[in-house]
Amino acid sequence: MKLWNYIILLVTMMIFLEFVGIPTGLSATLENFGISINPATANLITADLESSNFFDRIFGNTGVLIILLGGGAIIVGLFAKSYDTSLVILPLIVLIGTLFASTFWTIIKYTQALGQSWMTALIATIFVPLGIGFIWSCVEFFRGVD
Repeated sequence: MKLWNYIILLVTMMIFLEFVGIPTGLSATLENFGISINPATANLITADLESSNFFDRIFGNTGVLIILLGGGAIIVGLFAKSYDTSLVILPLIVLIGTLFASTFWTIIKYTQALGQSWMTALIATIFVPLGIGFIWSCVEFFRGVD
């Protein structure tokens, strides 16, 4: 599979697990977008993007938005022209990989606390091949095979 397929698959899986009520490494990221979930009941508490930190940072001041759009586009354009374009998306890939590893570790600790060893093996059977596939697709992407 291509790298983009893995990124969409991993992000969707992490959001689904968070919405189901299993604690993942995505909680802080969702709270920045104004989405709060009760971890005990898995109920949605708030989902207000307009009053979130993310919205305030980008759209809180019109001058910030103009600087972001104009200056950011120029800087990224200059950076992408003089260097490999894959370096521009490298922080996104590292972020997704870190969140996936954090989610995997959190769920493994969660299943070990339940005392059911078969659940830990089941989770590892699902997550380890996904992690290896993600790493393999990263290698292919940065080698230029993608």
